[in-house]
Amino acid sequence: MKPAGVVLCGGASTRMGSDKAGLELAGRPLALWVADALSAAGADPVVAQGGSPPPPLVAEPDSSPRAGPLSALIDALERHGDVLVCPTDVPTVPAELLAALVERARSTGAPVVLAHSDRPEPLIGHYARESLSMLRAGLQAGARGPKEAFDIESVPTVPVNPFDVLNVNTPADLAAAEAALAAREAAQPGAG
Repeated sequence: MKPAGVVLCGGASTRMGSDKAGLELAGRPLALWVADALSAAGADPVVAQGGSPPPPLVAEPDSSPRAGPLSALIDALERHGDVLVCPTDVPTVPAELLAALVERARSTGAPVVLAHSDRPEPLIGHYARESLSMLRAGLQAGARGPKEAFDIESVPTVPVNPFDVLNVNTPADLAAAEAALAAREAAQPGAG
């Protein structure tokens, strides 16, 4: 069974100063870069959790707006069962990484499998329905993010280059993502 792809779009974007889901990288909204990668990795359906994503993404509302990414993740799991998640502000995420997360989850049976760049990436991962009780317990204990809800160092991971999971929080970060995207395209066979 395929996981649902979930683009996390409900953040406040305080450092950027505007909604990141619609912010453009190479002429396309950030949320659509992430949605396309999730779809290419085999996620179905692909939806936006919270916020105001650009069409054709449909936003599923947060049950508790501004409660943090853990609450949003729980909402997505309750609606869809297994989910493959990535924040809207990680537009350089490769579909190959997302597909590898799904495969690692299938091969290990682990309730949580995360990307690991220079550190674990708790919002880029595969979360199985079986992780709900653990995540709910963390939320009830006051956690706002998944890394506070479980021992993040004990979950299986898939390695990824930090440049492939750049987090776009500022205009300088957006410029870095544009440079990373240009470098990736230049490295493609037949480029140049």
